[in-house]
Amino acid sequence: MPGRIEKALTPLSIILVLISALIHSSWNFFTKRGNFPVEFFFWVFLWGTFLYLPFFYFSGLFPSLLLQAPGKLWTLSIISSLIQTLYLISLIKAYQMAELSLVYPISRSAPLFTQVWAVLLIGEILSITGVVGIGLVVVGIFIISMSGFRLTAVFHPSRQTSSRPYLFALIAAVTGSVYSVLDKVCVQMTHPVFYCWLIDLFMCIEVGLYALLQKRNILLKVWGQWKKEIFLIALLQNASYLLVLVAMQMSKVSYVVAFRQVSALFGAGLGILYLKETQWKTRITGALILTIGLILVGLAK
Repeated sequence: MPGRIEKALTPLSIILVLISALIHSSWNFFTKRGNFPVEFFFWVFLWGTFLYLPFFYFSGLFPSLLLQAPGKLWTLSIISSLIQTLYLISLIKAYQMAELSLVYPISRSAPLFTQVWAVLLIGEILSITGVVGIGLVVVGIFIISMSGFRLTAVFHPSRQTSSRPYLFALIAAVTGSVYSVLDKVCVQMTHPVFYCWLIDLFMCIEVGLYALLQKRNILLKVWGQWKKEIFLIALLQNASYLLVLVAMQMSKVSYVVAFRQVSALFGAGLGILYLKETQWKTRITGALILTIGLILVGLAK
């Protein structure tokens, strides 16, 4: 909240982030397994706008939150939702081309970028322990993702196809780092539930417009085919997002985003165990380095 002294990570924020990470990896696992198209998430965000209505009704906060919201909140919420829409589209495209245990860890490498944005944009100061921890998290994530990727392939058209999932996953990581910093600013101005509702509302509109521009006319087909899955993902996605926003109110965004990357370990494990994906030795090595980084992040002041 405004004016409070933020700690690196409190015990409560650690618990919230760990639960959020587990839920986040779960909905990504279901998304990969179901091979859901981007249009699927129009319905996810539409349902998300309805999930919060009981809270608004029984708490009596909704009219005041809506009327008292500063103009800056609306502007930043729209920007954040647009960036999150780009994140989602990039992530879905990456999942359509490569394994979960490969794409998901790369897409979760946001701490490296979040550290830069947080220092430059909102003036956070990180300790040496925190910086080392974040660095190990990122190294661990990239080791988890290693399975024959070569950077030179990015610059050779003949190999461009095999590089596309890595590029889309990297776009997801960069956009994830940017919207995380914007989220941190926004939850300092309003209730996290109201902010979640705003993001669901704006992303429903944006993903809907994207679907219309694709001219595939499959929105109704998607709804008819995956009603139960849409509702499940809506619950998981919103629960994960809300928990991490609450954690951001209590702790520095750089540490929250870094510690949340334990989801990369969960995601790689789900891919290996349930989707029978390969490279498990590499994934485990990266997971150990990532865990050490997480411990340092948790101990940072």
